[in-house]
Amino acid sequence: MERTSLQQFIDRLENTPDLSLNIPFLQAYPEQPAVFSPFPGSVEPSLIDILTESGIQKLYSHQYQAIEQINVGKNVVISTGTSSGKSLCYQIPILSDQIKTGASTALLLFPTKALANDQLAALQHFTHLIAEQKLARSVLPATYDGDTQISLRPTIRESVSILLTNPDMLHLGILPHHTSWQKFFSQLKYVVVDEIHIYRGVFGSHVANVLRRLSRIANFYGSKPQFILTSATVANAQTHAEKLIDAPVELINEDGSPHGKKLFALYNPPIVNQELGVRQGLITTAVQFSELTLQINLQSLLFARSRRSVELIIHELKNLHPNWARYFRSYRSGYLKSDRREIEQGLKDGSIRLTAATNALELGVDIGGVDLVLMAGYPGTVASTRQQSGRAGRKHLPSAAVLIASMNPLDQFLCRHPEYIMEKDPEAVLIDPDNPLILLQQLQCASFELPFRQEDGFGSIDADTLHTFFQVLIAQGVLVANADRYLWMSQDYPANSFSLRSTAARSISLQLEEDNDSRTLGELDYASSLWMTHPGAIYLHEGDPYFVKELDLEKNVALLEASNLSYFTEPIKSQKVAIIQDFNHDEKPAYDLHFSEVEVTTQITGYKKIDWNTREILAIEPLEMPETVLRTYGFWMAIQPATVEKMRQEKMWLSDPNDYGANWEQQRRLARERDHFCCSLCGAPEGEKPLHVHHKIPFKLFTDPGVANQLSNLVTLCSNCHRLVEMNVKIRSAISGLNYSLSHLAPLQVMCDENDLGSYADPAADFADQRPVIMLYDAIPAGMGLAQTLYTHHQTLLNNAADLIDHCACDDGCPSCVGPISETGLGGKKETRYLLTLLSGDSLNA
Repeated sequence: MERTSLQQFIDRLENTPDLSLNIPFLQAYPEQPAVFSPFPGSVEPSLIDILTESGIQKLYSHQYQAIEQINVGKNVVISTGTSSGKSLCYQIPILSDQIKTGASTALLLFPTKALANDQLAALQHFTHLIAEQKLARSVLPATYDGDTQISLRPTIRESVSILLTNPDMLHLGILPHHTSWQKFFSQLKYVVVDEIHIYRGVFGSHVANVLRRLSRIANFYGSKPQFILTSATVANAQTHAEKLIDAPVELINEDGSPHGKKLFALYNPPIVNQELGVRQGLITTAVQFSELTLQINLQSLLFARSRRSVELIIHELKNLHPNWARYFRSYRSGYLKSDRREIEQGLKDGSIRLTAATNALELGVDIGGVDLVLMAGYPGTVASTRQQSGRAGRKHLPSAAVLIASMNPLDQFLCRHPEYIMEKDPEAVLIDPDNPLILLQQLQCASFELPFRQEDGFGSIDADTLHTFFQVLIAQGVLVANADRYLWMSQDYPANSFSLRSTAARSISLQLEEDNDSRTLGELDYASSLWMTHPGAIYLHEGDPYFVKELDLEKNVALLEASNLSYFTEPIKSQKVAIIQDFNHDEKPAYDLHFSEVEVTTQITGYKKIDWNTREILAIEPLEMPETVLRTYGFWMAIQPATVEKMRQEKMWLSDPNDYGANWEQQRRLARERDHFCCSLCGAPEGEKPLHVHHKIPFKLFTDPGVANQLSNLVTLCSNCHRLVEMNVKIRSAISGLNYSLSHLAPLQVMCDENDLGSYADPAADFADQRPVIMLYDAIPAGMGLAQTLYTHHQTLLNNAADLIDHCACDDGCPSCVGPISETGLGGKKETRYLLTLLSGDSLNA
């Protein structure tokens, strides 16, 4: 394929009116030349010869700096862009040491097996040349994970020089069996932790403790390994690395690698109904862009925000272009290893021209250099946006990235304010290794591996603090204090009792029944199975639909069969919150402030059957799946009755239910008759259930129901289109507007990813005597201290919300302040701002 395909795409983007008129931001970034450095003197000359023979004649400046720091014994973290050659920063010191002494070992940790396999191939290239030239004794790199053959494992344990694995295998299969790895651990010099920006939240907090266990075992065998870490560009690479390994780290972040010319564009799908403000759907738009790239033979990678979106895009493409099916694939978690390797190879050799993927391909798996990255919806963080767009282009080659906006309020805000992506610093990565629940689990594993002495610490945790945890384990009967030691007494294998990546270790096997036989289609984690493979669900795999006959949670199996049904399904989730214990309570004139331990319960209570073609909701089926319970900590405000009454008096309280008036049923019927019992937006006819009737100007703005219910203010919509319209045309109550503002500002205040916090708003909460409540809570079990910080600094958060609203240029609400508004300018900005005034105590008694 000639590279002119990329220019064809750019020409169409810039010069085709249907596309160019919907591009609010387009910018070309110039080529960035490489900044080169010579090889440091610490590198073995024979290794330099091998590198030169392999086409590496000099280093980028950041590679030189990293190797120099490693050579003097410093722990380092290399935080540079995608495809900047971070791997050489650790490969060269490790291989150089193998040639010099041949007496050291190295442990390389990768978050996925795919990354480990990539690095194994690269290392084997170099070690083959080292062996060929007899520069060192046998240098054996090997992967050791769940896929490693049982027969090969003893040889690897005895002979491996460079071990490549993942944190899960280190936790489950290596550290608990450290006596079988005595030789390896006694010579351990380097520990590499790759892609550390992935280690966040629960997963990252667990991994930090696994590394504490690793250091403890290495010290037991007489070694003190040096840590080399790599990261994408994030706000806190150095502090995150130091928290991860519990030791000081030097930061290398001046990227010397070259980058080709890159075009970045924001595309906002066209409005398909001007009156209602409905834009063309994200999936439809993503499919159209995919068709264009396939037509001009442009190799592309399309990132979608969810597994379901990935499958819907591929399903649509298969329906539209069955003859092209061999050129496009989907890629996400849940696929078999063999399928994922096949897709990765197809991307490398160019046989696959388009891959729709979740962020599973955001990591540095070697897929070669695609020409174009499409992002179907804002990925959620600035860091992920840059990481995904960085997958396009290699070295000096040109590339492009297009972010396709959804109807999500934040996406629409970004289209008006692209500087949020282009100029904002990436988010911080947050972990809490000392989270009590996580630490208690990890201390059981550490106690199983080696007894603790009374004076021992665990990383930076002192002996006195550990003693408190050990008393809990003694009370549970798994630990015993014997003289000056704590000894493991249980017959259990603690590493097998929990997963590093989630709160549950269970996975569900997906079995496809066909021709009186069955085969494994893939697997899902337990929590995902409840909403993706519930009974009656349509499960999508590589774009093909499968009907879920049964979900057996006792046997951990979902039974599927091929489906040609005309609908897909969407789960209906409910949420409820209970207060377990109130730790802090501050009663104020306008509201009560609380910091509490809370229980957030989520349940799948039904699912919708949605027509593939019209997107009409055909039916809603009840369902009762097991509840998932998150026990964590929350900061919440309960609005005082006097505050609500004051807002009612000022006609500023819009959370009360509507009474549509005596003539509503008649007007509702007349509107449907006028619109010929069809949806005014998509044309779907009325079925067994009546179509919806929507107020163009929200009902709550009228004092006279008769005026609000005039036919000129009513429009007939199907349930699906009604949902879309309500995203754009709805008036927000003050409580939802404030919840929106606070939930979006809070991550900035506590420097966390938006997914680390959950929010909950209820105009009449049971746990607050039916008062309105806004709650922000830590989104992981036992929390990470976020809600407590928000409680302490809540006034700053409220002040920031007021400042945000006061300085927003919109008239009455938008995605940048209190949430989306309609084309008629209705948003609830003044109601939210008035509520903030009352919460500050300025007007309550006025």
